[in-house]
Amino acid sequence: METLVKNKFEFHDNVLNFSNKTFYYIESFSSLKIETLSKYDAIILDARDIEFARIILKKFRSHSNIEFYLKPIFLINSKTNEDPLLKELIDGIIISFDQISETINDINQIHLKTAQLESSTSNSFEIQLFKKVLNFMFTRETNTFTPHPDILSSIGYCYPTISVNFETFEEAKVLELLEWAEKENLFWPDFFDRVYLCSNCKNGHLSYREICPNCDSANMRSEDLVHHFPCGYIGAISDFKNNVDTVLNCPKCTKNLRHIGVDYDKPSIINHCQNCNEVFQDYLVKAKCAHCKTDTDVQFLLSKNINVYKLTKKGRTAAVGGISASDFALSNEIFGTVNLKTFATMMHYEQERIKNNALLNANVVIIYIENIFDLYRKIGKSKERELLAEFVNIVRDNITPADFICINNPSVLSVCINDVPLVNAELMVSKITSKLQELVSNNFDGFVLNVFTQTVILSKEQSFDKQLHHLIKEIVEKG
Repeated sequence: METLVKNKFEFHDNVLNFSNKTFYYIESFSSLKIETLSKYDAIILDARDIEFARIILKKFRSHSNIEFYLKPIFLINSKTNEDPLLKELIDGIIISFDQISETINDINQIHLKTAQLESSTSNSFEIQLFKKVLNFMFTRETNTFTPHPDILSSIGYCYPTISVNFETFEEAKVLELLEWAEKENLFWPDFFDRVYLCSNCKNGHLSYREICPNCDSANMRSEDLVHHFPCGYIGAISDFKNNVDTVLNCPKCTKNLRHIGVDYDKPSIINHCQNCNEVFQDYLVKAKCAHCKTDTDVQFLLSKNINVYKLTKKGRTAAVGGISASDFALSNEIFGTVNLKTFATMMHYEQERIKNNALLNANVVIIYIENIFDLYRKIGKSKERELLAEFVNIVRDNITPADFICINNPSVLSVCINDVPLVNAELMVSKITSKLQELVSNNFDGFVLNVFTQTVILSKEQSFDKQLHHLIKEIVEKG
């Protein structure tokens, strides 16, 4: 057992004490169970072996216990490395143990913020996982999910903070969870890239091949198609070649082809399958999955957007306030509303209707209730549907029977108000807002409902889906 006293800290059997903080030093190639390390304030991880450091870091950050996945971790003996997992999931790099003192403030801040976290549990896998992620982001003061190119990932990208909870071949599940979080208004997406995934296993490691439409063989030979102007003959360039010289000779009229653009041109390419001897102009393109070996026409691949995700105000407060996600099936059952898909279809019809008659118009209304989840926590989950129904009744009582309502998510309602001037629609919405706030204030001990609204004329040019997305994003970020 060795004890080293240096610069006011003690190093004894991998345990370091400094300024009332206890550090555990994990050496490369050591074998240990991290479950024994909960009592230490921070971890010093030897990164001479990158793969070892990656394994240990993943064990901590993927752990279900908050004492492990939020543990401050610092690398030592780290070489220049672009591994996104190591870059985003550590709390710093020290060159030597003499720099221990520089980590104390970071450790204190992490512990202070950890003490502020809401600790309730949920039966929902999505909520449990995202609560972990939001806890980490809150304690590290980050607000953005950034995708990183990653050759180890099954889709070619990873989001380290959430991807650490999955195996590399499960990265498509990360995209599904981010889509869920987007619908719950925890994040707003900004487009970054697009990937195409196998429709069978959702893997992105695909081999793209040009194949024969007759036998699916990739063994093809391509050559120019030649059109001889004087006699009109069209054929493969090999038909015009001879074994004597490089001059092209027309097989139909035997004339020499001397000047392209004058005697002949090359209008296209002709393909010849070496497997079945089929001759064709247009080949097929298929993608073979390296994981499940499925061969898929490229038109049937799954297209997924890779986005940079930014926390909304709801997302920023969820770490300390908890995540409350309503049952969308219940929302769709509320009388007087239509689901989002039906709403989008109806709005498409509205666009066509107003395009054909200049006297007609339609107004799109977004009603965003910023603190609805604070109210849900007060009344309990069993009362959520009842409260939403009351809100819908107020909206319905102040619009015409021809107008329609959609519950986009637990905090956002969309309304279409037809054939009234924009100023009149704004007055109707102002009245709705006042009645919503009055209902809540009168029934919930003066609780002040924060309602933000936006009313615009339905665009005739822009697709409704895009218009709705921009409107909701703008009002939520403003709120």
